[in-house]
Amino acid sequence: MFHEKYLRDFLTVCETGNITAAAARLGLSQPALSRIVKMVEKEAGMPLLVREASGVYLTQAGEIYARMVRTMLESYRNGLREIHDIRDSQSGQIRLGLSRISSETLLPVILEQFRTLYPHVELHLTETLIRQLNPLLRQGKLDLALTYFTDDPELEYARLLTDTVYLEAPPFFWQKQPRWKPGTGNCLENVRLLQNQPFILLKPGRGLRYKADQFFREAGIRPRIILETDSVELAHRLAQDNHGFTLIPGLAFRTLHRTERSVFFQVAGHPLDRTLYLVRRKGAYLTRAMEALSTLIRSRVTGTGSMVK
Repeated sequence: MFHEKYLRDFLTVCETGNITAAAARLGLSQPALSRIVKMVEKEAGMPLLVREASGVYLTQAGEIYARMVRTMLESYRNGLREIHDIRDSQSGQIRLGLSRISSETLLPVILEQFRTLYPHVELHLTETLIRQLNPLLRQGKLDLALTYFTDDPELEYARLLTDTVYLEAPPFFWQKQPRWKPGTGNCLENVRLLQNQPFILLKPGRGLRYKADQFFREAGIRPRIILETDSVELAHRLAQDNHGFTLIPGLAFRTLHRTERSVFFQVAGHPLDRTLYLVRRKGAYLTRAMEALSTLIRSRVTGTGSMVK
């Protein structure tokens, strides 16, 4: 018998690997959740979980069952969305996941336009580390997301743009470079000049930090990391104030406070860019409101001028 809540409760146990933790998340008592799991196992006809003192994990049958449940719930959600579309998509919700940089760059304009088109559709935003977005999509906790990573076969990716990432130089460095000036038209010919230089970087787990670490690894240099932050704006201001180098994505330029001390550059032979994708689960139904939001996002990012290749 199809009971959506029980199946979602079962998936929460699968995700947490612990009935106590799952019960706390769901607001249930542990005995009540244990009864639900036993009911699901009875319906399946065989054990789905192995119970140990340290937690629970899926049996082979449980892996198959969990995969089937996710597919079934996705189909159920798609059916409901089609019904809502028949009612002209004038209500409902969209769950959008994105990074802090994407949020600061895209949302101010998009939110106003979307609410004009669909005033009764709620837009729920999840701003988190970019590596956490794909799992949230796969688990059905998001409808759409903006990400730079395309390594999940259960998801569909639509390319939005390729964004150039620049290094920003502190005054103590760029003032010694002939012909360097404010802006993005500067090029460093010798990457070894960055060896052991002070850098302000985003914290590990952030997409831009992943790109920075990749750059250092491929260039064969070791930076001297003097500060890790969650704020691109803070990193930028510290670079301007002569504390060290940092990395700035082109998407952030629209909200970045730039002055005559803002000097950005690229490194010869080491291009820095990354491609932004709009992502959804494979086969997930897009309501008209979701399609409208997707269109607004595309129009916003493709209107960023030189940042699009």
